[in-house]
Amino acid sequence: MNYELIAVWSQVVCFVAFAAFAVWIWQKAVTPAVAKAQEAQNQRLTELEARLAKMEAEREEARAAAARAKEEAQLIVGRVGDLVAREREKYLAEIRSEGERELRSAEGELERARHAARERLREETLAGALAIARERAIASVDAKAESALRDRFVAALGEMR
Repeated sequence: MNYELIAVWSQVVCFVAFAAFAVWIWQKAVTPAVAKAQEAQNQRLTELEARLAKMEAEREEARAAAARAKEEAQLIVGRVGDLVAREREKYLAEIRSEGERELRSAEGELERARHAARERLREETLAGALAIARERAIASVDAKAESALRDRFVAALGEMR
């Protein structure tokens, strides 16, 4: 018996069996999935084409509406000129009176701010003068003067008891 021939035919039979199994799997699993995906894509394309047609119709409606709106806007602009002039004069008068009132209020506020600034300046000047006096007093106190101040302080504490 020729074992080499048997081995070759064994490999051929295995290959044919594998190829048949692969074709069967392709037919059962891959082909339906591809067909389903293609059908879904076709349906999606149909929906997109319908949406595109609808959008084009809406675009045309929008263009027509825009043209009508432009005509109406031109009519409105023609009527608004007089109304704007009247309202402008009215608002200018109101603004003038409001401005005068605000000016009077600002003048009073300015006077209050000046007074407050004078008070702050006076307080800052006084604080600065006190700081300078304190520094000079500390600088002018020597050991003898410090001892005399301490003795007077202790004596004053003794009198308080």
